[in-house]
Amino acid sequence: MITVVLLLVFVAGAAAWRLADVKPDPNVQAIADGCQRDTTKIYTGLAPNWVYVNDKDFPSSGPPPAPRWVSGTVKGPLGLLASRIASSDDPITHHSYDVNIDVTVDNANDFLTGVSRDTTPEQGTLHLERESTSFPEWARPQAGDRIQALGSWIWDCDHYQGRGEKTEFHPFRAAIVTRDVSPRWAARTTEADVFVSTEATPAGRQAECAHTTKGSDQFKSCSHSTPDWLSVNGSYAYDLAAPVTPCVHPGISSKDHGSVNEPRIVATVTSTGWHITFTINQPVGTRVVLAREEHATCENAPKLDHLRLHFDQLLVRRAMDPSCPPDKPTCPYANESTLLGQIVTAPGEWQLHWSVDGIWGRWPGTLAAKDGSTFRGTQSVDFYVQPGKPWTLVTLARECDFGALPGWDGPGKPTLPCPRSSEVGNSAGDDYPGAITVTQKGLALGTHIANASTAGSTCPPSNVKGCYQLTYTVSRLR
Repeated sequence: MITVVLLLVFVAGAAAWRLADVKPDPNVQAIADGCQRDTTKIYTGLAPNWVYVNDKDFPSSGPPPAPRWVSGTVKGPLGLLASRIASSDDPITHHSYDVNIDVTVDNANDFLTGVSRDTTPEQGTLHLERESTSFPEWARPQAGDRIQALGSWIWDCDHYQGRGEKTEFHPFRAAIVTRDVSPRWAARTTEADVFVSTEATPAGRQAECAHTTKGSDQFKSCSHSTPDWLSVNGSYAYDLAAPVTPCVHPGISSKDHGSVNEPRIVATVTSTGWHITFTINQPVGTRVVLAREEHATCENAPKLDHLRLHFDQLLVRRAMDPSCPPDKPTCPYANESTLLGQIVTAPGEWQLHWSVDGIWGRWPGTLAAKDGSTFRGTQSVDFYVQPGKPWTLVTLARECDFGALPGWDGPGKPTLPCPRSSEVGNSAGDDYPGAITVTQKGLALGTHIANASTAGSTCPPSNVKGCYQLTYTVSRLR
């Protein structure tokens, strides 16, 4: 199994909260730090959606609280959906929909886990978020992966839970995702996906402006004019273990995925694998992106089974548009959606995201779906698995209901990747058609048919087989 030890020297860094500390009370301190508990002001951009934890102790004339590091496992009550695309996000405060990651923290006493998330599906985890257009598919983890992340520790003011607001890393600025067996390599390798970015995203810009404006009416203008930049300066070091022991002729392969102002990376052979270091030290405002996929190799590593999953067909049982009026919940469209009062018409605007054993992708484009629509698949995913070991398939569908509302980028530019339309959905968010989560034991060759679950979705339970069905074929390549 990969052992990754991450050492970081970060300016103004601080330790996480532990049981011995006086922890911030979510029901009190979120307001002191800048949350206003006014959803109307949040949705119109007049109040922050995100503020730094402990910002009350940092004057606006100086820097805000420093980012923090977390280490743990991608794991939580949602099972294989511990890593996922958000089913819905506030369009006004997003350029694109978020990638959500639930982390079971190595030290359970850190980051208020179990305190401010007792009433949410992410209970007991630290929730990580970053917009999907600024966190590429190749770097995204699957459930069970190890992750170490640097992020802005914030209160999510939009989600008051009765006991206080939720805390999150939003956005995370750096992530090192590690896997003990890579699904991308023909022989067994360990993999580290390293992504670091100075791009603040709207969440980072809002937290910065919440700090500098401290509740004044200058917040909205600040959040759209402040630089889209957060510091990632610091010294980084981590270990990537060899895939087998003993390792004959250890090697390392590194693939660049579009780095900008990339630091010098030094990799040194150790008795157990590789020790990798780099330092980022750039002037304020300088864009930095480090995007590296790394594999530790050994000449004597065993070969893996080469599989190909082809997406054959998507059947949309319920388009989820239109919906019933609030005063007529049993109207003829009662089987379409549990979200009432949407100003929408058929067809639905469907998108499907997937993870094939940790390799992420999506069905091309946005699908115009009506009840009973079928869409023929054109994409395949090649991946490698250990003989006799399980592998996973996760799909998550989402339906765009807010194409008439301006996203972060203004009128006529809805939250990506949703298209522009004349629709306005329920205030609870977009329709969520549900997910498919499959763990296959062995090669599982042949054609499979899987139905989406209605659990946690807005697909009415009357649809006992779910609102969509996926047909896929698994073949073995030699």
